[in-house]
Amino acid sequence: MNRYRISIIAILVVGISLVHYLLELKYYHYHILYRELYYLPVILAGLWFGLRGGLTTSIGVTICFLPFIFLTWDGFSPNDFNRLMEIFLLYIVGLILGLFRDRERIALKKILKTERLTAIGRSLAGVAHDLKTPLIAIGGYTRLVQRNMKKDDPDYRKLDVVIHETRRLETMIREMLDFSRPLVLNCCQGDLRKTLEECLDIIEHQGEKCKVKVETRFTSHLPVLSFDDSRMKQCIINLLINAIQASPEGEAVIVRTSVKGGLVNVDITDRGKGILPEKEGEIFFPFFTTKTDGTGLGLPIAKKIAEAHGGDLQIKKSDVKGATFRVSLPV
Repeated sequence: MNRYRISIIAILVVGISLVHYLLELKYYHYHILYRELYYLPVILAGLWFGLRGGLTTSIGVTICFLPFIFLTWDGFSPNDFNRLMEIFLLYIVGLILGLFRDRERIALKKILKTERLTAIGRSLAGVAHDLKTPLIAIGGYTRLVQRNMKKDDPDYRKLDVVIHETRRLETMIREMLDFSRPLVLNCCQGDLRKTLEECLDIIEHQGEKCKVKVETRFTSHLPVLSFDDSRMKQCIINLLINAIQASPEGEAVIVRTSVKGGLVNVDITDRGKGILPEKEGEIFFPFFTTKTDGTGLGLPIAKKIAEAHGGDLQIKKSDVKGATFRVSLPV
């Protein structure tokens, strides 16, 4: 489809230009008419390909038509001035149409994404609700049976596996419900650095277990922010655990803070394999995961929490191996 559209635009530009070069100058009014036809490929390019298409086609028209202007130059006559102004206006048309088209595409993508996430959220809520009650019963009765067994019983270890897997499913259901429900924040003025330090204390055992250090590089002063402390901890802890699990033994996860452009940034950098460029657009989508035991909901929930605070969660390019996730919060 794109090749077909590009061919149409190219044929129009080349065809109109050939008419200019082949038509005698005495047919002045026809030259004016054909000059106006240059707007057609520029408009089509702006509508089909956005800003890049509109400006690229305007450059193409300039390359084709400018030599004709100089070949028929008449000492900067009113006609020469009009032709130069036409070229300038072509750029304006391509710029405006391209910008509007790009904005429309971005808005449409956001609408489609919202609709998809809403549908997924409703489905998750229904599934989680149906699974929650049976899991509570399974976990409860399993623990009750295990209490009445001796630890040397051969089935005791098997019940441990059942309990462990039940807890894992309960965690998955809790994440499903967190993702499906609208977030209600209880924001108050707080010290983000203190929250980060508490998060580091919570995941300290996880780091020791995986033999991965967590290093901090905090700025000397962070402004006081309005945020939901428990939700922000959920977001940061999720990112920290992901970074620790992605990093090999003996490596270190780096946590940095910075203030720039009215935003407080928290960067969490792991030393894992990194994320392929073609996968960067998928990692925040529900159920996308590269871990064998992951649910694929951790990052979407973390992003949802950041966006609920008026901020964002993004993956940034790292100068070293691994990946860097940045939580940005407005001051």
